[in-house]
Amino acid sequence: MPDLIDRPDLCVMLTVFKMTGKYYTSASYYHTEIIAPRIDEIWSEVRGYLKAGKLPGLMEGHDADWIVLVEVPDHPHNHPKLIIG
Repeated sequence: MPDLIDRPDLCVMLTVFKMTGKYYTSASYYHTEIIAPRIDEIWSEVRGYLKAGKLPGLMEGHDADWIVLVEVPDHPHNHPKLIIG
């Protein structure tokens, strides 16, 4: 069952690292639905952006060789997730 959230914007925060573990950049984007997507759906969405070369914060068409830390602070089931490209 979807989770209700208090406000209509849900910030997905991304921290991007090179495969060596060195910090590269940070970015974020927003979900504006009244009903929050499940946390695993957000992780899948970020994985899809990474594989498609459309990860926010990186130039479009980038390769998939990145480590991405995903956090969604306002999501009721938030916990940090590493996605390795």
